[in-house]
Amino acid sequence: MSENEQTRHIKTVFQLVSARDSGITNDTLNCEFQPQIIRSWERCLTKHNMDPSTVEKPIVLTEKSLRDYQEPLEDFLFFAQSGMEKLYKMLSSVGYVIMFCDANGVTINYFGNPKDEKEHRAAGLYPGSVWLESLAGTCGVGTCLEERRAVTIHREDHFSAPFIGLSCTAAPLYFPDGTLLGALDASLLYSPESKDSQAVALLLLNSHARLIENAYFVRKCRENWIIRFNKMQAFVEVATENIIAVNSDGYIVAANYSATSELSRQGGCMPISRHLSDVFELCFEDVVNHALNNTNMIFPIRVINTGIQYFATFSAPEIKRIEPLLHRNTEDKVPLPLSTPQSPLTLNHLASPDPQMKQNVNCARRVMNKGIPIILIGETGTGKEVFARAIHEASDRKAKPFVALNCASIPESLIESELFGYKPGAFTGAHIKGMKGKILQSDGGTLFLDEIGDMPLNLQTRMLRVLAEREILPLGSEIPVKINLHVICATLRNLEDLVRKGQFREDLYFRLNGITIMLPPLREREDKELLIRNVIASEGWNKDVKISDEAFTVLLKYSWPGNIRELHNILRYALAVHENETIGVEDLPIEKPIKVFLPADQQHSGTGKGGNGETEGTCSAISSERAVIVKVLDKHRWNISKASEDLCISRPTLYRKVKQHNIVPPHKFDRKK
Repeated sequence: MSENEQTRHIKTVFQLVSARDSGITNDTLNCEFQPQIIRSWERCLTKHNMDPSTVEKPIVLTEKSLRDYQEPLEDFLFFAQSGMEKLYKMLSSVGYVIMFCDANGVTINYFGNPKDEKEHRAAGLYPGSVWLESLAGTCGVGTCLEERRAVTIHREDHFSAPFIGLSCTAAPLYFPDGTLLGALDASLLYSPESKDSQAVALLLLNSHARLIENAYFVRKCRENWIIRFNKMQAFVEVATENIIAVNSDGYIVAANYSATSELSRQGGCMPISRHLSDVFELCFEDVVNHALNNTNMIFPIRVINTGIQYFATFSAPEIKRIEPLLHRNTEDKVPLPLSTPQSPLTLNHLASPDPQMKQNVNCARRVMNKGIPIILIGETGTGKEVFARAIHEASDRKAKPFVALNCASIPESLIESELFGYKPGAFTGAHIKGMKGKILQSDGGTLFLDEIGDMPLNLQTRMLRVLAEREILPLGSEIPVKINLHVICATLRNLEDLVRKGQFREDLYFRLNGITIMLPPLREREDKELLIRNVIASEGWNKDVKISDEAFTVLLKYSWPGNIRELHNILRYALAVHENETIGVEDLPIEKPIKVFLPADQQHSGTGKGGNGETEGTCSAISSERAVIVKVLDKHRWNISKASEDLCISRPTLYRKVKQHNIVPPHKFDRKK
């Protein structure tokens, strides 16, 4: 902006605030500025003692200080990031920057064009910048937080003259208890002159703020009874406008901002901490009854204080096991999740309620774009490759390849060519066109080296040079190739022990060990119940499948030596052979039921019939597995290929189990037609 325009703006600020203090109305001045803008300017002049002519650089926190503001909101960021990414895709072509700021005005997260990152940093449109009105003057975030409403601060609306070329629109965000959480902001460095150009941005921003807020509300209150209500009967099932959460005693424990505003206006009351029957002409037992029986009916409900009628739907708690409040004739089943996780899993999905996994995801997010190598340590089947792929997909490298190599599964004589590639004719038997090695294939992306502890020593030396020089020399070539390499390693072995024994190079270990992330075994995770339900939902072909309480208890108590991989295999098997839409204990092919049915101090005691350490639980499970195999074989007229496919196991495994259980095929005339 020119110096004349800034001078004129400063004069306008002083004139309008002085006129307002003197009792002159905006109509008398023919003022084009909205009342909230004048109020903000007045606060800046009188309350904050600010000068509109002062050129202040944006205040930016250090990374360490920023983390102190980010960590309390990590649960909320899961929803904020999804909504911000969607909003950014809509507005990025026009040049918008999307920011999420907390209630202190601190920018927590940001979406913008990477090409303009330097300019965004300079303007304060970047994580760590502080946009409180008391520090930055009238601005989108600061004024939104002060006014508690969605606002557009366009060009000359800004208090500080240096900012009158900007345009920023912000909408408030609230916690489920109604307290202010922060603001969602869309800013333009170079904006059109007309304020009308920001009308669409304001509409989109406000709607996405409500979507993020409501999604977070439902997640945080998932252990309560949820009531969604709307004035429009046709929209109540599809438009989540007003939401309240009710605990098992019938008291309202949370209400989104829209519901609070709706119920408190026109002589109403603040709903939180009041009993449901004190707010609505509604019996809590009716809510429970309809929610548990999954009725899709829409119910009219009326507010007691105002007499206003709404239309509502009721939902039962989603995760917490429901203790029926009413006598029901139907048999209780363990509820399944309402949605199926996407594949491949993202870091957001992996940031489960388990504290260790949540901490792992937080660590991964902080280092994934900093060029820091990562080592994943965990037992077999804990999902090391899944975690590595999720890091890649969440990083700036997601557009480039994710290349995985298992160092233990490739013969030592071939692993060098697999990693580095080779030129045509490099050795006898080489492909006529040569081969591009895994390292070069991952150029610009992520190279995942599984079982890194099994890499041969001579290859470790070459790998160390690649990491140091950032270039590779394919076999048979004399010209090195420059690469952009990021490595994630995984192992179930103790690399420090291997270093001490001389089986792993110490210098390579320190080169790879930028950060170590420990993946907990399934038996130690606190979210086993949710994992089991999610796997059933992701593996199930029939969405109506249920699991009996007895079978669910068996799965929760099982020791899971194969971890999540074993969980998938066992439930895949159970889903293939179960009957009556319910998975029972007899459908679970757990090979070591002794660990399930006996207390820990008796698992290896050898007590049981026969004196050979075989318990009744073991016999029962073996008998059940034998019965399942016979049943499936009989179903497919003893066709091994079809039966093994139905059981989701290989043909050799099925042959081995047939022999193990001493199963003898019937005569062909006795088989089912």
